[in-house]
Amino acid sequence: MKKFIQILLLNFGLLGVFFAQAQTITVSGKVTDSYGVSLPGVNVVIKGTTTGTTTNIDGRYSLSGVSSNSTLIFSFIGFSTIEVPVEGQSTIGVSLKEDVIGIEEVVAIGYGTMKKSDLTGSVVSVKSEDLVERPSANLGQALQGKASGVLVRTTSSAPGGGVSITIRGHNSVNSGSQPLYIVDGVPLSNINTIPVEDIESIEVLKDASSTAIYGSRGANGVILVTTKKGSKGGKPQIMYSSRFTFETIPGDLNLMNGEEFATFYSEWELATDPGLDPADVWYNGSSYDRPLPSEVGEGTDWFDAITRTGMVQNHLISVNGGSDKSTYAMSVSYLNHKGLMISGQYDRINIKSAISSEITSWLDTGLDLFLSHNIEANSGENTSMEGRGGIINQAIKMSPALPIYTEDGDYQINNLPATQTLENPVAQAKEQENYQRMNRAFGNIYLNVKPVKDLSVKFSIGGDIRNRKNYYYDPTTTQYGRLSNGNASLNIQDNSYIINENIATYKKEFGIHRFDIVGGFTYEQEVYERLGASATDFFTDAYLYNNLAAATTYGTPQSNKTKWSLASGLGRINYVLADKYLFTVTGRYDGSSRFGEGNKWGFFPSVAGAWRVSEEEFAQGLDWLSYGKLRASWGETGNQNIGLYNSMATFGLANYPIGNQIVSGVAANRLANPDLKWETTQTLDIGMDIGLFNRLTFNVDYYFKKTLDLLLGVSLIETSGFNSTTMNTGELENEGWEFSLDAQVVDREVKWNTSASIFLNRNRITKLSDPTQDWKIGYPTGADRGYVVDGIIRDQADLDAYSDPEGVPISGAQIGDYRRVDTDGDYKITGEDQVIIFNPEPDFSFSMNNEITWKNFTLSMFLYGNYGGQIKNETKGYMTNLLNVRNNMSRELLSIDNGVITRNFWTAENTDSKYAKLGAQPQGYINIEDGSFLRIQNVMLSYNLPLENIFTQSSIYFSVQNLATFTKYTGWDPDVSSVNSNTDYGIDRASHPVPRSFTMGLNITF
Repeated sequence: MKKFIQILLLNFGLLGVFFAQAQTITVSGKVTDSYGVSLPGVNVVIKGTTTGTTTNIDGRYSLSGVSSNSTLIFSFIGFSTIEVPVEGQSTIGVSLKEDVIGIEEVVAIGYGTMKKSDLTGSVVSVKSEDLVERPSANLGQALQGKASGVLVRTTSSAPGGGVSITIRGHNSVNSGSQPLYIVDGVPLSNINTIPVEDIESIEVLKDASSTAIYGSRGANGVILVTTKKGSKGGKPQIMYSSRFTFETIPGDLNLMNGEEFATFYSEWELATDPGLDPADVWYNGSSYDRPLPSEVGEGTDWFDAITRTGMVQNHLISVNGGSDKSTYAMSVSYLNHKGLMISGQYDRINIKSAISSEITSWLDTGLDLFLSHNIEANSGENTSMEGRGGIINQAIKMSPALPIYTEDGDYQINNLPATQTLENPVAQAKEQENYQRMNRAFGNIYLNVKPVKDLSVKFSIGGDIRNRKNYYYDPTTTQYGRLSNGNASLNIQDNSYIINENIATYKKEFGIHRFDIVGGFTYEQEVYERLGASATDFFTDAYLYNNLAAATTYGTPQSNKTKWSLASGLGRINYVLADKYLFTVTGRYDGSSRFGEGNKWGFFPSVAGAWRVSEEEFAQGLDWLSYGKLRASWGETGNQNIGLYNSMATFGLANYPIGNQIVSGVAANRLANPDLKWETTQTLDIGMDIGLFNRLTFNVDYYFKKTLDLLLGVSLIETSGFNSTTMNTGELENEGWEFSLDAQVVDREVKWNTSASIFLNRNRITKLSDPTQDWKIGYPTGADRGYVVDGIIRDQADLDAYSDPEGVPISGAQIGDYRRVDTDGDYKITGEDQVIIFNPEPDFSFSMNNEITWKNFTLSMFLYGNYGGQIKNETKGYMTNLLNVRNNMSRELLSIDNGVITRNFWTAENTDSKYAKLGAQPQGYINIEDGSFLRIQNVMLSYNLPLENIFTQSSIYFSVQNLATFTKYTGWDPDVSSVNSNTDYGIDRASHPVPRSFTMGLNITF
């Protein structure tokens, strides 16, 4: 009997196996586009499960364990998703239809996601594959030219250097104009530490409909960054990327060599001091550091002495995957950048982890954590041309007639008479210790509860912890260190930011109605602490900054602590009617600690609507119209990026004489303003999105932004005891157009895709309270005024024409001087003659990207540029200052080629010159240059390796960045701004040269 039961069970088991095999099969096939070209990387998933695979490089797939009555879903970015019933078929081949505009693509918005087709606001999405098209050290560089309306300026090309990003113009004068960055739900002030390879997508929110959900922090636009995550049911996927880059300097500043400078300086001495004996000029051969011009030769090329070929290596390895209930993604990356300057270096190590888990059907949780450690050595830049400055500044100033070392082997210092003591740039670069070390941890942890159907409530706590230390030591081998017998300082800064968000989302669809409702409240707070100490006069250089107690003289210790907080309530309703009519209403109520007692809270609303014209019945027969949408929005956003405690009366240290002693105490240094309130920006946006023939998309936006209640410094009467206070007074406007185009030019065996954009913005101040600043009204925030120069007074006839009715030259002008325009006609040159001479705003910005693919090869080229706008070339201003020659000069003034001297400054024998006579008063007007340019920013050739039997995907590439720049600008880079502020940009002050880079890279996935 027992044996019978065993046999019976065995038969039932075999029968079960038989039926199981009959119920599941292996399905394979090939996926192509509408022209029959294979599509690699297509997702093939069994509907209702997380089981799936992807097509290989030939577009083929194989999926086992497929139920005979199941359905397969085929999806791929840029193509419409389709579902195919299996119906017992073992071979299923499909052709995906191109969806150029990607209307079904899901994009991130504030506190949620949405299909691109449902957007009512102006949002630009940039995916990971677009970001890695060119090698970039940080997010800002990767975003350049990728989003219309977003202007990215390089503030530093040094290792670890950053960019300045403005969205649709500067919205303030004294408050910040940088956008709000949100990475995986955490607002950040610095995004330079995030590797581009870790980013899944970037969404740029530009209009009030999309940014009002961020209230007081959304006036300057919002950039949402989503990092890469794992996928449920996916097998572990390992990715390794590596790239090596070599950097060179494309050009020079056209400085004089040693013989040219010694000749020029001697002529300048004789011209400015008529009584000087020619035998007594500085370069008279009296010593090794005062040689005759003919003995100098090329002299010292100080730029060559402080520069090198830069090298960059970047490595990243990541692992991601998941089970039916959880996902994970982890990565480790390392960046090492040895810059063009011999002192410049940047090292960065990042560790990223993203974990999520579905605990029950109604509860899931997750963690995003990002750790970063970086060390940034000083690369020689400085925001001022005065004083010691950085090594680039010093290399411009040092006389090329001097050697690097003295006859005794010490570092040579600048020895020109009646000039400031300059540091030897080689000594500064090699001997000085000057670097920053930063440790950072940011991320969040969340709990998502689904108490009832269609409703989810997400609770999250996030933060950004930064610890930064600045180390500095000037040893006695440098000029400044020798003067102070060693100079050390140490600064420690800690930032602790925390945010709590509690967001409820309700999504409901019934019939032709679809709702997406979001509501919640948030709280955020940041504490900043700083401690600094300094000392001089060390008995040895061995301690560096590590033992300040070894010094004899100590600086005044410095410490401070600040804190701010923001509490908010928010809500948004998205309503879609019949997939044709879209409506969005948003509101946020913010309370900020930065403002006055009666104005801490502000409400920021927005409304928007859109009409999907292509869904109307009359458009169904239009085969050429793939998609069409009209949209409009209006709303208000705020700006709380002002200094802390501006609304409060504050006190600072002061000294008081009591008896015969000086006693330390405190004194009021700021007048309270309890009425201080938000800057508010009102934005109107009208846009259109059109898709044609499933191959071309066109987007256009018009916007008008008006900023009210500008936070400005206002002068006070002397009897108040204060010079100024911060008040809400003033207005400015930004008005502009954005155009973007995406097209599949060729879609055969050879594929050619192109994208282009044009962006123009008009920024103008319309109201100010200070009458002395009325000259700024009607002009951009960065505009500046000065004297207009109308050539040179070349001869007596010119001087007579530049005189008053009595024949007296205007303001004592002489032959050979610059001719400043007397704009008010009073025959005097005064401040009233100054007019707007500088406008850094371009007429328009543009970009274009072309990508051609043939078989396994892809060639891409990215171009961008500006038309119009000016650059204030203060570097050249120093190099052409004929009044006080304290530094090396431009070869435009004097050059020697094959013994022939060419002069381009005025003399009695050379009246047709560009520059005035030696000793003439310098004029900033002549150093304002046209900032128009066209740059071939990147050319890349990549090849997909035919190694699909070993790797899921593998490719190699070679690229050149900054291949060529077409411009009339004479400095390093027409796209640079040494200073980053609303009123001070488009200025070149001894900026770091932008390298030309050659990169080789490898990407492997298995």
